[in-house]
Amino acid sequence: MVKPQFRASIVQTLAALGDLQHNIRLLEKYTSQAVQQGAELIVFPECMNTGYLFDSPEHCLELAESLQGEFVKAMARLCQKHGIYLASGFTEKSATDAKVYNSAILLDRSGNLILHYQKQFLATHDHNWFECGTKGCPVVETDLGRIGAMICFDGRIPEIVRCLKLNGADVILDMANFFAMDQAELWVPARALENQVWIVAATKSGVERSIYYPGGSMIVAPTGQVMAKIPYDTHDVALADIFISQVPEPGLICDRRPDTYAILEKPFEDTPLAPLLAAPLVPERSTVKVAAVQAHRTSESGSLEAAFEMISHAAKLGIQLLALPLYFGLDTWSPTVAEAKAAAAQAAMLIEQGQNIAKQYGCLMVLPLIEQISSVLASSAVLIGPDGSIMGSYQQVHLDAATRAWASPGNNLPVFETPWGRIGIILGYDGWFPESTRVLTLKGADIIVWSSAWRQAEERTLLTVPKAEDNRVYLVCANRTDCPYPGGSFVVPPDGFPSWNLDIAAPPVTRQGAVMPMFANLALSRQKLMIPKVDLVRNRPIAQ
Repeated sequence: MVKPQFRASIVQTLAALGDLQHNIRLLEKYTSQAVQQGAELIVFPECMNTGYLFDSPEHCLELAESLQGEFVKAMARLCQKHGIYLASGFTEKSATDAKVYNSAILLDRSGNLILHYQKQFLATHDHNWFECGTKGCPVVETDLGRIGAMICFDGRIPEIVRCLKLNGADVILDMANFFAMDQAELWVPARALENQVWIVAATKSGVERSIYYPGGSMIVAPTGQVMAKIPYDTHDVALADIFISQVPEPGLICDRRPDTYAILEKPFEDTPLAPLLAAPLVPERSTVKVAAVQAHRTSESGSLEAAFEMISHAAKLGIQLLALPLYFGLDTWSPTVAEAKAAAAQAAMLIEQGQNIAKQYGCLMVLPLIEQISSVLASSAVLIGPDGSIMGSYQQVHLDAATRAWASPGNNLPVFETPWGRIGIILGYDGWFPESTRVLTLKGADIIVWSSAWRQAEERTLLTVPKAEDNRVYLVCANRTDCPYPGGSFVVPPDGFPSWNLDIAAPPVTRQGAVMPMFANLALSRQKLMIPKVDLVRNRPIAQ
């Protein structure tokens, strides 16, 4: 029987390179501390048995252990002694050949190995001595719930965490060597939120040769809320109660649209993106001034005219791609059936006014609407070209319960070729699904527009930057000013911001009519390397 709640512990420490006995003593010391505070599940960082920065592949092989080695035996003794679950990162020597894997292991209360994971998305140093994992995304049933594991940079690949969730994980253990604060402060909470899963992340703190590990160990709830955290530059344990009974019903997961994700199963070479990345491009001829225009109809008299006036003024000042908020012509962020029908009757008028502006100033415009398509209503957007023609349209694919009351979903995530790059569009609830932006990226999008009506701060603070950085695209976020989390429209570049904290990097502006611009160099969207050897698109595991 699964416990409704249990206490988990994270350990933040620093393994000594090549000193197995020292690392076993660390294992014993911090396990004892966590057990004294009631922990039933204890998680240690990456490569705890050996350290991480080896001299060479041969040095790594020399230090690596098999699953029957001394470190695992020490873990088993601790599990048996205290009746706990114990997880750790582990430098694993293959039992059949000379290969070495960056692995994660979980032992049960009797000291049995019940979960064995191998890192799939390798960082720069990993490539020097580790093989890519071959174990997939396993999840194990326990009396603490269904548990999966990942390792550090795996968290930068949305498919890995998503597969763990789809395999049934309630809790994901993350054994890490975080090099930068944003990996912990942003990506761990973001992955927890978008998958509605607990994440227990343990990382190192200190200096190992040329690498500084700041720390950032944390336990995060399915809401993205950090429930426990160890301060930077310290060695310690921290604990939090995990409420398996509070793991949300799989509504978000059930709202996925796998029928529109077929491209995720294709080898990279067979995607529209592959030839684009190989094509020559002149950066100074591949620039576009983009802007999120935070203007839409409100309950105020004359608001629609004022919104079009602001759009026109932005175009006059040289904006070449204008992105507008969800349901631009409607004075509510959450329409009823009657309001949606009334809005659809005005769609042609809104399109005509948008066309006039686009043609006058030679710009592109993403105009979100409610339209009647055939006999059904749809949340949609039209892409208006610089000559005033409609270059394409998109019908929202992912619908939440409120939108399903009046709208029918689309069945495609298209990318549109324009004079200023390849444009993808997502609307509202689409933004909760990392598959949306990944599909658009693989179809060759340079810029993705998210026309939104955010309901909570985390949609901006946790979901936006990972979409841009995971895919190395520009993300233009145009949000309404009357929704539960109003305003905050902005543009995220492919390499993100200097600070993970958006309140510092891009303070939210709530003003109706605000224009948030960026001069975008599309060359940045045409290279997917995060750091040497770490290609966020080519190196992603193929979803099956």
